[in-house]
Amino acid sequence: MPLDNLTHHFLIASPQMPDPRFAQALIYICRHDKHGALGLRVNQPVADTRVGKLLEDLDIEVSNTQVMDDLALEGGPMYPEVGFVLHTGQPIWASSFAISENVCITTSRDVLQRIAAGQGVGHYQLCLGHASWGRTQLEREIEGGDWLVCPADLSLLFEAPFAERWHLAASKIGVNLDFLSSDIGHA
Repeated sequence: MPLDNLTHHFLIASPQMPDPRFAQALIYICRHDKHGALGLRVNQPVADTRVGKLLEDLDIEVSNTQVMDDLALEGGPMYPEVGFVLHTGQPIWASSFAISENVCITTSRDVLQRIAAGQGVGHYQLCLGHASWGRTQLEREIEGGDWLVCPADLSLLFEAPFAERWHLAASKIGVNLDFLSSDIGHA
């Protein structure tokens, strides 16, 4: 698989991931180009952090009661105070950009207001913080065995239970993470 553009792919942390912040992480790559990469972890809820409460803390009126129970996700270790909204649809919000044909990322308040009102946003994930890699850093980590790569899909990104996403992504590429070992070539 060419590693020059992994936008709209998942990074699956290998069981031997050396960085404990990414143990069993599933990262959705939002941007990958010659300057580096930006991704959001999409399988780790922030403990006891509900989207509805975050919206209320921002003085956004919540009329969509389902939002009150939605979990915010730990998007990554960089800038955990910044919210990133992954959502289906088109990039119509103030700071949106398209990642794929039907997935966008937005950081503006207007998308949060629409989520709170239950309008204009199909599936979404609110991620706090992000993960980023400098130029060629991600490619080196993949070649070093830290990450497995698979194409993203909307079902896994927005519908699968958070606790199952890491294993489900690996199974998409035929890998059972329970049987991976770092002891290769030893008799």
